[in-house]
Amino acid sequence: MTQTFIVSFIGNATPADIHRLTTITHENGGRWLTSKINYLEDRVAALIKVEAPEETTQYIKEAFLAQPNLLTHLTDCENQTEIRNTEYSIRIDANDRAGIVNDITHLLDSQRIRVIDMNCQRIFVSDVNGVNSNLFIAHISIRLPQNLYIHDIVNELKSLSEDTKVMLDK
Repeated sequence: MTQTFIVSFIGNATPADIHRLTTITHENGGRWLTSKINYLEDRVAALIKVEAPEETTQYIKEAFLAQPNLLTHLTDCENQTEIRNTEYSIRIDANDRAGIVNDITHLLDSQRIRVIDMNCQRIFVSDVNGVNSNLFIAHISIRLPQNLYIHDIVNELKSLSEDTKVMLDK
């Protein structure tokens, strides 16, 4: 029998520290199902979904908690039977404007769409003719309820403004 849990941590850690945690997990029969690890200057923040045999789960959890420079939180997961084909990655390009992230998240939330990951960037664009503008780019991973179709959601997102382009990432 296996157990699944999510580890979240923030603090100071080198790539070698992260590698040590993956090694401990692997050597004890576990595996990282999903991991999001981000560095910002000298800090790291991470979310990791771990699956491990019941008999080694506590040891793996203790290894994460024992890291002296990390503030760590563990959350047990229930076994879920999610349908994987309802997950999509989309890219949204538009002229930047106040409230664009709010409009996107409100639309997704109103449809009960689960945002798995969202990465937004704003890029200043200038050309030799003196045209200056800000471009908004978002990469979003979403999970749709079974009664929704991705092409309907793409069309709704496109309707947020005339210049909004929405693409399904492969």
